[in-house]
Amino acid sequence: MKTTLTAQETPLHKVFSDDYLFTIPSVQRPYSWTTDEAGELLDDVLEFIEHYGITEKNVSDIDEPYFLGSIVLVKQDTPMSEVLDGQQRLTTLTILLAVLRDYLSGEYAVEIESMIIQKGSKIRNIADTYRLRLRNRDNDFFRQYIQDKGAIQKIKENTPVKTDSQKAIRDNALYFMDRLNELDEQTIKTLPGVIATLCYIVIVSTPNFDSAFRIFTVLNDRGLDLMTSDIFKARVIGDVPESEQDDYTNRWENVEVSLGRDRFNKLFDHIRMVIQKRKGSANSKEEYNEIFSGISGKRFIDEVLIPYSEIYLKLVDYRSYYSTQPRLVKMLSLLNRIDNSDWIPIAMLYMHKNNTNLESFLHRLETFAGISMILRKNFNWRQSKYSSILKEMDRGVNIFSADSTLEITNEDKQEVLKKLKGDVYTELKDTARRYVLLRLDSMLTNGQPYYDHTVITVEHVLPQTPKQDSEWLKNFDNPSEYVHKLGNLVLLTRAKNSQARNYDFEKKKTSYFQTKSGVSNFALTTQVIQEREWTPDIVDVRQKQLIQLLVNEWKLKVD
Repeated sequence: MKTTLTAQETPLHKVFSDDYLFTIPSVQRPYSWTTDEAGELLDDVLEFIEHYGITEKNVSDIDEPYFLGSIVLVKQDTPMSEVLDGQQRLTTLTILLAVLRDYLSGEYAVEIESMIIQKGSKIRNIADTYRLRLRNRDNDFFRQYIQDKGAIQKIKENTPVKTDSQKAIRDNALYFMDRLNELDEQTIKTLPGVIATLCYIVIVSTPNFDSAFRIFTVLNDRGLDLMTSDIFKARVIGDVPESEQDDYTNRWENVEVSLGRDRFNKLFDHIRMVIQKRKGSANSKEEYNEIFSGISGKRFIDEVLIPYSEIYLKLVDYRSYYSTQPRLVKMLSLLNRIDNSDWIPIAMLYMHKNNTNLESFLHRLETFAGISMILRKNFNWRQSKYSSILKEMDRGVNIFSADSTLEITNEDKQEVLKKLKGDVYTELKDTARRYVLLRLDSMLTNGQPYYDHTVITVEHVLPQTPKQDSEWLKNFDNPSEYVHKLGNLVLLTRAKNSQARNYDFEKKKTSYFQTKSGVSNFALTTQVIQEREWTPDIVDVRQKQLIQLLVNEWKLKVD
C-alpha cells in the first residue's frame, strides 16, 4: 500500500535544514501570535533549561527532548513544504532565532543563520533561499526586518507596518530582544544549542491535499482548527493568477472577517447547497472538483462568495439592513426562529436572482418552513424538498405557482390543522410550539415585534396541576380537555415559576403574566390579561380565533 502520511519527531536543526523549505499557502490566515503566545514559547524553553540545569557545555549530555507540538505539511519528494498547520509556531521560532543571531556574534551567528537561510552557491549560480516564506503581503517585511542578517537591529517600535501580521512580527521581535536583555550571558549562549538539538517538533507530512483532507480535522495547532472552507480557499486562491493572488486573498478574508469564522463556514455550507442542490458530502475532494469544474477561482470569489455573503448578512443581521421595513423584519425574525437553517439557501438564491416581491417570497418560505417544523419533517425529507426547490428555481419555475414544491400539499394542510386543534403543548416539540405562538403574536401586532429576547417561554393560563381548592376547578369540570390547547397558552419573557403558575387567574395575570410596568411583551399575552375571568367558553372562543388566524395566514383551507 502506498504511504500517504508520515509522522516523525524531528529536532529543530533538522526542521530548519535543507530537508525543508516552508511556504505558507493562502489557506492560512495571517500570522497572529501576540507577545503572550511568543512569551509562553520562550518561557517553556527557559523553564526546560532551568529544570535540567542545562548549560552550553552539557547540552549534548541531555537525553530528555522538549516537544514544541506538531506541524502538518503537504510535501512530496522535494524540500518544498506547504504548511497546512503550524504557521504560528514556525514563524515565531524563526523570529526568536533571528533575534539570537543578531544578539550574539561570531560562530553563534553563523550557525543560527544556517537555520534561517539556505546558502546558495556562487559557482552554481544558486541564490540564498529563506527557509520560511510567509504569505506574499507579509513576506518582504519578514525578510527585511527578521530574516536578513542584521535585520533585527533595524526594527523599532515605530517601524511602519501595513498589516496586523506585520505588527505582530515587529512586536514579537522587540519582545524577544527585551527578554534577552533580562537574561544572563550564559543562558543566552545556551539557548541556541537547546533550541537546535533538544527542541523537537512532530512533523506530519502528507503528499497532497487529497490526503490532507483526511487529517486536517484531526490535528490542530495552538491556534484555530482548520475547516473545510480553509482547504477550499487554498484551491480557489491557487487558481488565481499569482499577480492577483494578494488581491483575491484580501477579498476572501474580508468576507470571513465580516461574518466571523463560524458564520463564514455556515455561509460556505449554504453556498455549496445552492451550487450542488444537495448538502455537502464527506468527500470534499469530489465536491471541489464538481463545484470548480465550471467556474474559476476569480469568478467564484467575485460572482459567488462576495454577493452571497452580502445576501447572507441581510438574512441573519436583518435588523441592521431592514430597520425601516418592519414587515420584512417580522418575517426574518420568524424564519430565524426555525429550528434548522435549511431555508437559507432557498432565500439566498431567490435574492440573488430577484429584486422584487421579497416580502411575499419570505412569507411563502416561512409558511413552508414553519409547517415542516410543526409536522416534524426529518432532515432527509427537508433536503429532498429544498433540493427540488433550488432545481426548480434554476429552471425558471415560478416560485409562487401551485407547481412549485413550496406549495403546501392538501395532506400536510390537514395534518397541521389536526395538530393545531390538538394538545399543542404536549404534541409539538418546544421549538415548534413556541414558533406557533410567536407566529400568532406577529399577526396580532401592528408594529414591529421584537422576538430576540434571551428567554421566551410558553406558559399555561389554566395550570397543568391546579390545586384542589382553587377557582380553576370551579370553572373547569374537565381541565385536561383544555389545559394543553392553543387557546390556553401564552408567551412570557421569563423563566417559568412553579409556584406562580398555580396562582388563581387574577393573581396570575398581575404577578406573573405582566411586567413590573403592568404590560406584557406579547400581544398574545395581553389578550389574556384583558380578560376578567378564564372559563371553558373563553378558551374555546380563543382557540377558534387563533386557529382561524393561522388558517388565513398559511392558507390552510383544503382545496
